Amino acid sequence: MRWANPVEVVLSASNIPLATTILVTATPQSGTKATATNTGLTGTLESSTASLNLTLTQTNVLTATASFPLVASLGTGPVYAAGPVPSLAEGEEVTHVRVAATYGGGSTITYITASGIEYPMR
Repeated sequence: MRWANPVEVVLSASNIPLATTILVTATPQSGTKATATNTGLTGTLESSTASLNLTLTQTNVLTATASFPLVASLGTGPVYAAGPVPSLAEGEEVTHVRVAATYGGGSTITYITASGIEYPMR
């Protein structure tokens, strides 16, 4: 299969802060992964878009990842971790959120504390 490079990847998002950059990783069956980052989401918080270009040499699985800080201005106030073991980050402030999605699949959300401990949402 041949296609014209670079390939334009169009991203759409909702409830992710505007100007957040999205990292897209293209994972081939064999060979080296390719990555690209957009210049930031534009639109509204409810419906934003971005695009970027990737050079691909074969069929790939695309994964888009956005990481952004939690901000109190959204009206939710600080969020605190409750680890699976009480001594693991109990009460530590969650400072960032990472949302990842694979083409055709659902999203995964990971909360990241001030010390870098990551808690995948289940």
